[in-house]
Amino acid sequence: MAKVAGYIIRLSNERYVSLHYNLYNRFVEPVPDFKHPRNTPLVCFIVNDAENITHIGMGTRGERAGTDLSKMNIEKIYSLQEPCNIRSIIDKVSSKVRYKIALKIRTGGLLRDKSFDEFLTEFLLKAPDTVQILEKYTQERASRIKRLSSSVQNSLAEQQQAVLTAMNIAGIDRDSALGWDYKESDGPVSFLDGLEHARLREDQMILNDLNNMPGFNLLKSTKFSSSVFKNEETRLTVLLANRLPLEELMGTDLIYFNENFRCFVMIQYKVMEKENDCYRFRLPDKQLSEEISRMEAIYDKIKATQGDNTIDHYRISEAPFFIKICQRLDFKPDDAGLCPGMYIPLDYIKMLEKDQCIYGKNGGRGITYDNVGRYFDNTAFKIIIEGGWIGTNPNQSLLIEEIIKDILQHGKTAVIAIKKDLVRKTSNRWPRKTKSK
Repeated sequence: MAKVAGYIIRLSNERYVSLHYNLYNRFVEPVPDFKHPRNTPLVCFIVNDAENITHIGMGTRGERAGTDLSKMNIEKIYSLQEPCNIRSIIDKVSSKVRYKIALKIRTGGLLRDKSFDEFLTEFLLKAPDTVQILEKYTQERASRIKRLSSSVQNSLAEQQQAVLTAMNIAGIDRDSALGWDYKESDGPVSFLDGLEHARLREDQMILNDLNNMPGFNLLKSTKFSSSVFKNEETRLTVLLANRLPLEELMGTDLIYFNENFRCFVMIQYKVMEKENDCYRFRLPDKQLSEEISRMEAIYDKIKATQGDNTIDHYRISEAPFFIKICQRLDFKPDDAGLCPGMYIPLDYIKMLEKDQCIYGKNGGRGITYDNVGRYFDNTAFKIIIEGGWIGTNPNQSLLIEEIIKDILQHGKTAVIAIKKDLVRKTSNRWPRKTKSK
């Protein structure tokens, strides 16, 4: 599991002047090649020739910038109220990491694990104005999260992946879902409640969006947390509804509503286990069988409802149910990456259950990457869902409350995401022909 790390960047006088004239709160600096996952936070400490840290920012490893060089893309740059002499930090860290940190101070470079933890602890004492920005990356917070029970972490991991999936489909920067935390005195409640973004939610906007979503009447009497994520083109309203404590939840379902097309899609998560050299989802699975039966019963009620003969009602398939089979989820609050996995339509899952392709040498059945035949990955799934090509037609969507009711009654978390385009997109339509004069 990748961890948050730090990077010390030494700037020449010329480059330091360029930093000060940065107009877009972004800066790019060539640095020696290094390895760090792009989805895991990297705290940059920017140092001038006087060996003072004057700025911090969040970095991402970019493209190659020459022989043995990579671009460091720095965003969210913050100017310290008072410069912090970097040498003064060395005097306070333990002897075990002092040499490593001193070397990075001279040359610049990556600080990992214990070196980063101690450096950050001392830096926050000397630059208290940065505590609100960087406290989420401290060892104290990491230990607090590690103390959560495995069942609570499993529930949070499922909720996190459902929220990140909705953000990915909607084209929203997933970085705003980083930095989850909680107060031990209160205990963890949900994934959304642990995000600073959620605490700053726009309640009236949420209510307005929910009033436009079929099935909201049921949710009015249900305990839920909520948040709004948005950019210049799109607004994503997310509800996280459940009736049970985290440790008692029986799974997570994502209900995604594309408001522009009045289209629902539902995703259910199932976990593969590693067996020898591959990941496998074993069948039969009693819980999956029960859930498939409920999905079929719901779909039987809505599939007879026809859409209107308009282009926005057109669907390649009106079946809204998908199973995402993925590797075991770990709760990584500082990683905005989507777990790899297979999105499989409900009808295809039912065919696989009976097909010889999933039988092993000893007669056991299980779905793997090698025998599934076809599936949607994260990229392909985003494309078909964001364009409204798959899912309920608007008339069927009016009946969707039954799905939400079913999920809540069976002890699950319902992550409900409502995507609305702030600018009407027409790129997914063929232009109409005009008559020539």
